[in-house]
Amino acid sequence: MPSHAHQSLLLWGVRRMISDGFRVAGFDGRIDQAGELNRLPAPIELRGVRPDACGVSPAEGTLGFVEAKTGGDIDNQHTRQQLRVLGYARMRDGETRCPLYIAIPRSCAYALDRVLIDVGLIGSKHVRRIHVPDILLV
Repeated sequence: MPSHAHQSLLLWGVRRMISDGFRVAGFDGRIDQAGELNRLPAPIELRGVRPDACGVSPAEGTLGFVEAKTGGDIDNQHTRQQLRVLGYARMRDGETRCPLYIAIPRSCAYALDRVLIDVGLIGSKHVRRIHVPDILLV
């Protein structure tokens, strides 16, 4: 069962994805503040990795993913594998990278930097970081 902090981070990531014009198609877990999102099916699995949420941009036809990471879940092999799959996913045209939203506690920004460096995604324009103030995750 995901923690309250994880689910709050997920909601922050999904809201950012929605504000960028995406329509959420898959949502993993349940949180009271998520409303209708709680009724969505689980996100699609891609090469053995299931994101916390996924959505489609009707304007561009682009698939996007959301990953929420609490402080203790950033610097590990599982996260690196998720980022290697989701962070390098491309649309069928082979050119367009799928946006990846990563929601973390603000205090963990440097830990995420190190992991993104390790997987070769630091500074990638399609990786959208959401740094949530830690006080909002209590």
